[in-house]
Amino acid sequence: MQSKQPVALVAGASGIVGTGIAQRLVADGWRVLCASRSGGGDIPGTEGIAVDLMDPQACRKALSPHAAISHVFYAAYQQAESRSAEVAPNLGMLRNLVEAASAAASDLQKVVLVTGAKFYGIQWGAVQTPCRETDARQLPPNFYYDQEDFLRQAQRGQEWSWVNLIPPFVSGFAVGNPMNLVLGVGIYAAVCKELALPLRFPGSAGAYDALHQIADAHQIGAAASWAAKADAAANQAYNVANGDAARWRNTWPVIAAGLGMEAAEPKTMPLADVMPDQQAVWDRIAQRHGLRSIDIAKIVNWAWVDYMLRMSHDVLLETGKIRRAGFHECLETDRVFVQRLRELQEHKVIPR
Repeated sequence: MQSKQPVALVAGASGIVGTGIAQRLVADGWRVLCASRSGGGDIPGTEGIAVDLMDPQACRKALSPHAAISHVFYAAYQQAESRSAEVAPNLGMLRNLVEAASAAASDLQKVVLVTGAKFYGIQWGAVQTPCRETDARQLPPNFYYDQEDFLRQAQRGQEWSWVNLIPPFVSGFAVGNPMNLVLGVGIYAAVCKELALPLRFPGSAGAYDALHQIADAHQIGAAASWAAKADAAANQAYNVANGDAARWRNTWPVIAAGLGMEAAEPKTMPLADVMPDQQAVWDRIAQRHGLRSIDIAKIVNWAWVDYMLRMSHDVLLETGKIRRAGFHECLETDRVFVQRLRELQEHKVIPR
């Protein structure tokens, strides 16, 4: 007897992580519903559901016709002005979606949440590495804690289970998401190349040498697809990353070579101050190469890129738990980062 096709509800599919999850589920033969305010099913093979995750009644109304939902994948994020202010909206959206899905779908089996390495307090400074799922929590506020605690409480007495996937730095393809490291590097590199400058690492010298990991959206999507079906992945948290650790000192020359540029020694530069002033240079590049018309001050959150490239302490997650549980896919970080830049070139976002 052929098993019933699983039905996924993906929240946050317009972002880097959600896109990676939705694409992998489609490739694995799932029926994929993408929840967003616009309701657009922009990812090939998916269907869109228009819903405001901030509105609990709207969630219930939007999901009530979808009793076949078997799995929820949550990668949505609402930015706020402070860590404290992030808690209410990000907890509320998850609660609204899970409660609505649980009410609508009698066969709900699993909720897969994607959080991040801020779970371990890397945003506050150096932490004990490698970070393990059993590590003690840091001082709140941290909405990741609230989200996981909600799932623990909501799952009690239910047939469905939950999984929390914890990636470190993330790479992937997206244009509408300003918190996008690949896009930031690509635009910065294109401006440097136009001005006949070498590609200097713009972060801190400490970050250039620090050990870190990246989880590409393809890798997170693979882990999410595995976690959804794996019996071992029930009411558990798992770190997930590519198959290697990296240093910008080694990765940066690979990126430069992939873009046909010479790499140079680091020069700490405030991209948040410098890059918005490069619009005229970018317009010249875009016109000559037939690129999309973009406002480079808005399409990338340059302050966030500065933050990412100045993290001078090691960010290393121990991934043995997910390997022992049965997930074994891996990616080569340097190669996949260049592949993501190639995608931006193919989509006429940055020049070849």
